[in-house]
Amino acid sequence: MPADYRFKCVMIGDGAVGKTALTVRFTEGRFEADYKRTIGSDFAVKRIELPDMDAGVTLQVWDLAGQPRFEFVRQSFYRGARGGVLVYDVTRRRTFMNLDSWKKEAFDALGTEIPLVIVANKVDLADSRVVPTEDGQKYADENGHLYVESSALTGENVEETFATLCRNLISQTKDSS
Repeated sequence: MPADYRFKCVMIGDGAVGKTALTVRFTEGRFEADYKRTIGSDFAVKRIELPDMDAGVTLQVWDLAGQPRFEFVRQSFYRGARGGVLVYDVTRRRTFMNLDSWKKEAFDALGTEIPLVIVANKVDLADSRVVPTEDGQKYADENGHLYVESSALTGENVEETFATLCRNLISQTKDSS
């Protein structure tokens, strides 16, 4: 019988990088073209099976508002998070430059470091891309994080982003027991 896990993960990053679009694509299998700013937070739950690890995971995905004015509100939503998806928009360099401040906010709010998957989102917009793959991969490698390039629009690597995080969390759970 497969092992059963439950994890909470947080979606973090600047406003309009695609956190909500990735969450909706992952949990509902669709793309919402209309941008709707997240107020505070929103969450969704999805079950994923990982046959390669003989495990199933119920993943609670918390989508946190990226605008600076929601920083105070965000603090309480980090509680209990075991992992995170740190998203930037490949067409906006500033969102990549802000990754460190998002990590600091999350780790400070939790009082500990958690595994992160760095997600270069909107790779479908190749002609507008300003942050090359090498920069994202280098950042992830230097900081000990996993790296995925995705597109919420096409669905490219969205499922893989969350599966990668869950595999990491399961390994960490097994190592600590």
